[in-house]
Amino acid sequence: MYTYEKKRSDYGRQCRFHNTGPTIMIDMMTDLSLEDNWIQRNPVDKTTNETTKWSEHEANTIRVKYVNRGISHREGGWPVDVNLDDPEQVSRFKRKAEKDKLYLESVKTVSVLTEHFIRQNNAINIFQPYFTDPKTKEFRTQVPSHRTVAILLDPCDSARPVRNISWSSENSTHLAISYSEMRFQMDDPNNSPNSYVFDTEMFTFPYFTMESPCPITNIKFHHRDGQLLAGGLMNGQVALWDMRNSYKNIGISEIRNGHNDSVLSLQWIQSKTNSEFMTASRDGQIIWWDTRNLKEPTDKLVLDLLRNEAHGEPEWIQSGRTDGATCLEYNFSIPIRFVIGTSHGKVFDGNRKGKTVTEKITYTYKCHPGSIRSLRRNPGYLKNFLTVCNWQATIWSEDVKESFIMCTKHHNVRLTDGQWSNSKNSVFYLTRYDGFMECWDILQNQQHPILSIKLTDKKLNCITCHEDGALLAVGDDCGKTRVVEMNDWFVTPGPYDRVRLTTMFERQSRLEKIREGKLREQKTKINFKSTDNNDDSLKKSELFRTAAVDGDISELIEKACHGSLNEMTEDDVTEEVKSEEFTTEE
Repeated sequence: MYTYEKKRSDYGRQCRFHNTGPTIMIDMMTDLSLEDNWIQRNPVDKTTNETTKWSEHEANTIRVKYVNRGISHREGGWPVDVNLDDPEQVSRFKRKAEKDKLYLESVKTVSVLTEHFIRQNNAINIFQPYFTDPKTKEFRTQVPSHRTVAILLDPCDSARPVRNISWSSENSTHLAISYSEMRFQMDDPNNSPNSYVFDTEMFTFPYFTMESPCPITNIKFHHRDGQLLAGGLMNGQVALWDMRNSYKNIGISEIRNGHNDSVLSLQWIQSKTNSEFMTASRDGQIIWWDTRNLKEPTDKLVLDLLRNEAHGEPEWIQSGRTDGATCLEYNFSIPIRFVIGTSHGKVFDGNRKGKTVTEKITYTYKCHPGSIRSLRRNPGYLKNFLTVCNWQATIWSEDVKESFIMCTKHHNVRLTDGQWSNSKNSVFYLTRYDGFMECWDILQNQQHPILSIKLTDKKLNCITCHEDGALLAVGDDCGKTRVVEMNDWFVTPGPYDRVRLTTMFERQSRLEKIREGKLREQKTKINFKSTDNNDDSLKKSELFRTAAVDGDISELIEKACHGSLNEMTEDDVTEEVKSEEFTTEE
């Protein structure tokens, strides 16, 4: 019998392996006499598996409820005549107790037990780093990723395109989806005009059905009451549904008082009664409604900037001059302000307190050559808004009127919609015609998206971000709505992201202001010297000089846009502009 002894302190240490040569355990020579018994079998089917068979199983466990409880610890055991607030009485009592014989015996008894536990802890060093090899310490950073949570299907037999999605403000798992075919003569009259409210936790069937006499083109949950929905119809009417009552609408407007075209955008607005909303359409009208009386609108705005209030003009002349509204943007932090995107690529900055058209439309931004598909304000920086056209997305600032401050690349595929992240202000999402969803972070890269996700082979129509920023609802052209959960990379901002984003927006706005000032100055000089139009060569030289200055300024802006955040400061920009002014004067 062999006894192996090892100290207790040597347990748990790192294993040491060494390279040794092969050891022959047994040597079996071939037996040629067995060759006559060999019978060839064809075919041979045999499987071997030397590993343990595992199977995967998933189960939903019962949710555990956690309750926070506090415990109050107080010091006790003191005599009544000792005041704990008086340090002199406490120290006097301690000195008296330490001289007692019972106290000395109790300390001696406890010291033996304490020494035993100390020696036991010293036997094994639980804090010793056994694996100190740097190769074992792999530093892993979080990478952008996503996960599809649910796919919501159109219950209609013939799938209809998803037109609009709205998350509930009261229940985080409810979202309303409207279905309608907006292409000319592509709508099937046999299709159902109803829309539905789904629950992302039980998405196999609709949670609530909104019955409508006409297909719903835009739907929106109330910002306070999560059971109330307002929707715009294809024939220009607006309707109201209450999930606590019935599937039918509780109110609908009259056709003669509504829009002359399909309602493309709907926004709830701030009011004393919290019962007002506004709608927009391609007929060039912005109409305000009150849910207490949907028969007549409370106010109207015709997007005709050349309208003369003094002289009455025929209605057909006014409608021919109007700009069709394609999207609306409203934020409750600015109750009297709203932004309108038009089919001519313009953005109107509106003020509801105005009485005339010129007072209600304070400024016009010439953003894109085509129709604006989406218009969104940044949730953290309300002065900056995102516009999406057919081929490009741009970021504008209210402080800069002439040009955008940032833009994406020109895409080879048409863009359909855009949305800012509600939790991370530097992140926005774009949907494309080929079924891709692009995730952009302007703090990381301004030329290419951080992540491109292939969701479907069909066209993506709309995208909506949940209030917490983690869930995205994306609707396609086949009636499917995908609920995508983004990982923490797109949800939680970094510790310095807000400072960096503020610096970026301010720097880009300042650069565009400098460019506007230089161009305005050059135009003024050309106009002043054009009065003496006797010398044509002077004109050509001035035009050439203006083009050169414009090119230098464009280079400066391109350098600041595509460089790092800390690459150029305000002093660098000023020095660049001064040097260009000096060159121009020479």
